[in-house]
Formats: sequence, C-alpha cells, structure tokens
Amino acid sequence: MSKEEDDKQKSKVSRRNFIIGVGAGAVVAAVAVAGAETLIKSSAPTVTTTVTTGGSTVTATTTATATATKTVTTTAQGGTSTVTQTVTNTVTATTPLATTTLMTLNINGVQRAALVDNRWSLMEVIRYKFDLIGTKHGCERGECGACAVLMDGTPVLSCMTLAVSAVGHAITTIEGIGMPEHLSALQGALLDADGVMCGACVPGIVVTATAVLAANPHPTDAQWRVALSGNLCKCGNWVHILQGVEAVS
Repeated sequence: MSKEEDDKQKSKVSRRNFIIGVGAGAVVAAVAVAGAETLIKSSAPTVTTTVTTGGSTVTATTTATATATKTVTTTAQGGTSTVTQTVTNTVTATTPLATTTLMTLNINGVQRAALVDNRWSLMEVIRYKFDLIGTKHGCERGECGACAVLMDGTPVLSCMTLAVSAVGHAITTIEGIGMPEHLSALQGALLDADGVMCGACVPGIVVTATAVLAANPHPTDAQWRVALSGNLCKCGNWVHILQGVEAVS
C-alpha cells in the first residue's frame, strides 16, 4: 500500500469510533453541567422578602431564585457534541416573626394603651408598661399567687395570662381595691391583725379575698382556707392573715 493510500485510510472514521467519540463528549458535558448546578447551590442567590400584616399576625415570605446556563462543547474523534442546560433553584419559606400589638386595657376603670410584645404576660404589662407595681412579680409559674388580679371580678394569675387575652375585660389590681390614703375594709382588718409581714404575698391575698367576699360575704374558716390555698405566705404568717380576713366576714 502506497503512503498516499495509507493516509486516506487513517483519515476515515468508522461508525463505531464516531459513536464512541460522541459518547465521550456527552459524558464530559454532563460532568460540566453537574458542576454548574453545584456552583448555583453554593452561590448567594437574589432574595426578595414580602411581609404581609393581618391583624396582629405578621408573616415573612422569602423567595430565593438562582439561575445559570452552562454550554459545553466537546470535540472527540469523529465528531462534535454540544450540550446546553439551564439549572434553576427556587426556595420559598414562610417564617412567623415576633410581633407587637398596640393594645388598650381597662385597668382599674382607666383605659391604658401600650405597644406590647404579644408574648408578654398581663403581669409584665401591668408592672413594666403601666408602673402598677402593687401586682408582684413572684414565681412566674402560677404557684405563689402574688400576681393575682381580678378579671371581670374573677381572680386570675397575671403571670400565666397573656396580656392580649385581657383586651376587652375589666382588670382590677391591688391599686384599684385600696391605696394607703384610702384602704378597703379588708386591708384595714389585715393591718389591725398584723397580717402583713414582708408584703410580697399580701396584694395577691387581698385581691383573692376581695373576690371571695363579693361572692360570699360570710365565708367559714374552712372556706377561707380553701379559697386562699393558692396564695403562699413565705413568712408563715397564716394565723394573723386568717384573723384579718375573718374579721370582715
């Protein structure tokens, strides 16, 4: 075979070699596209935040979208292979945010307004927004009764009551029952009986006992003990406390 014929034979591409070449090109292109997708996932996408407010609820919706186009052209024995692929990643998330509410509370017959975190208890709002510090900050577990206030005439533990749930109700604190310059009969009786020691428990006891007397003007000793069982006196002054409340019943 002459040299010229040998060169022509080498320049010919068989069908098998062409397929092998195209296949290799496709593999290279696929690897390149996978790399492009990895690049998109790790890159910082464009973020658009939309905040929707309804009543006292705020919702933040964050949508992040990243798009990339990768074109890979490979030339292998016997032909050329071109692969173009667009990869788009979109992530949408809805996240509740901590919110505040401009609320108005009826406390001791006065309408009081404040911007309050919805997670705040009634006790926190009474003390730290309206400076009515007669309501004591006790255990914050609903166990000691020092934070008791009246809601529509019924004793409630303000540390366990969300402030937002008190909107529209009549709240009475110890200040609304009696102040030093004008004590209620119950408060005066407790003083006379030496029923006041450190004073931490007294506001809750007075509030609870006031509700008891409103429902039953003449409770028995046993009824008083049951009614005040949720109010703890750290000083152990129960004998004098009972003498005071029983003096007005």
